[in-house]
Amino acid sequence: MDELEFRRRIYADPETTDSDVIEAAKADEKKRSFWNEQKQLDKQLKQALKVDVPEDLANKLIWQQSADEFTRYKRRSRWYLAMAASVAFTVGIGITMWYHQPLSIGGQALAHMQYAEVERAHSQLPADLDMVNAKLASFGGSFSEMLDGVEVVNYCHLSTVRSLHLIVDTPQGKMSVFVVPERGDISVPSEFADGQYHGESIKMNHANVMIVGDKNADLSEMKKAVSERIQFSA
Repeated sequence: MDELEFRRRIYADPETTDSDVIEAAKADEKKRSFWNEQKQLDKQLKQALKVDVPEDLANKLIWQQSADEFTRYKRRSRWYLAMAASVAFTVGIGITMWYHQPLSIGGQALAHMQYAEVERAHSQLPADLDMVNAKLASFGGSFSEMLDGVEVVNYCHLSTVRSLHLIVDTPQGKMSVFVVPERGDISVPSEFADGQYHGESIKMNHANVMIVGDKNADLSEMKKAVSERIQFSA
């Protein structure tokens, strides 16, 4: 793997577990050093984006709540996030996060479906059970059996949650399976939809799984297949 391709893959996902990237790093100390630097920088950026909510925020909002004040608060929040993204871009880090404040985590899953037809895997290797489980291991999960028709397995971000995105080719068209780690500050809706797609979620131990397909697609078979094959460690 040449230097340009290696850097592009690391910028896209500093936490990648793709075997060809790992082998390239093992064979080249310069690549290995660059990868470690990007992991550290990615960790620092994520830490910097964590903003603690003041304990008395609810009281303050109740005290001075009005439509105008709330609107200005949302605008300021979006501006701060945009500034953070701009700083990351200037140092050459491609962070594939979705920071659209008004969009729910279900809405962001629906938005990902707009690109399901054209999204390609970062790895040139086929999407097999070993690859899926290698990526799923970071969430404490694994599949006992491969889902039929998996074409792409990539990490993505829904809101600020790093998730695993599987694109599956089915007789009813492309479907997406999102594995979303459980977090106390994130609420995953049981059902969600827009004019083109709809989705349903499955509550698992330590994670949620969201299935998204065409608005007329029956998601029951995919939900059943995922529920029977995926498991998470305690």
